[in-house]
Amino acid sequence: MDTKLIFFDIDGTLLDEQTFTVPDSTKKAIQLAQQNGHKCFINTGRPISTIDQVITDIPFDGYICGCGTYIEYHGEPIFHVDISDELRQKIIQKTHEYHVDTVLEGRYGVYFPEVSYHPFVQGVEQRYIKEKFPVHKYNQNDVVPFDKFASWYTKESDIEAFRVLLADDFDIIQRDVDFLEIVPLPYSKATGIQFIADYLHISIDDTISIGDSTNDLPMLKFTKEAVAMGNSNPLLFDEVTYITTDIQDNGIYNALKHFQII
Repeated sequence: MDTKLIFFDIDGTLLDEQTFTVPDSTKKAIQLAQQNGHKCFINTGRPISTIDQVITDIPFDGYICGCGTYIEYHGEPIFHVDISDELRQKIIQKTHEYHVDTVLEGRYGVYFPEVSYHPFVQGVEQRYIKEKFPVHKYNQNDVVPFDKFASWYTKESDIEAFRVLLADDFDIIQRDVDFLEIVPLPYSKATGIQFIADYLHISIDDTISIGDSTNDLPMLKFTKEAVAMGNSNPLLFDEVTYITTDIQDNGIYNALKHFQII
């Protein structure tokens, strides 16, 4: 069998979002896939600075982070997107003006507003601190080195004005009713896969992606084979070539078995 490139989302795919653990069957499946000559990659919306140790303990061949804005292969950075200081400054100022809770994500750390209003953001910050991720604070006059960002809003937010501000420069992914993931154009999980495939001189016909959320759709639509976890957002089910079992029901193992990877 030709070498396959296999791309895994983290949250809800590899990492159980309730227990923050990786099932043993998932670890075994990745190990067997690599032993059989295939290459396994993280493909996540998270920046490289906030990857849980339970993920980094698994010897992945590489990382596509920040929805394609940062790429590593065998520990070496091979791609990184730069957002201009002028655009970063405008976003920071407007996120305060429009009362949007925005978490700025970069390769060196993650930046939380000095005052946050949304309880979910407060919870994320506490979990990141507990995990010893590089967590920092920012105010409306700061310019910090971020690659992408995530925004939460309430009824006090002027979210429509915020959307208009971003429309020309960013892809705005609606992750939940009050949650946006925002990525510089034209980058995505799909562009990250294309970069890796070109870098390794492997055809897109030899790619498989596995995910569970709407921000996985670009990669699921792009790879030759696409897997939705059984616990996925149902919007994914019509967009994939295979639906596996839930994360805690050997979902990754069963998917790689289905495609004769292991």
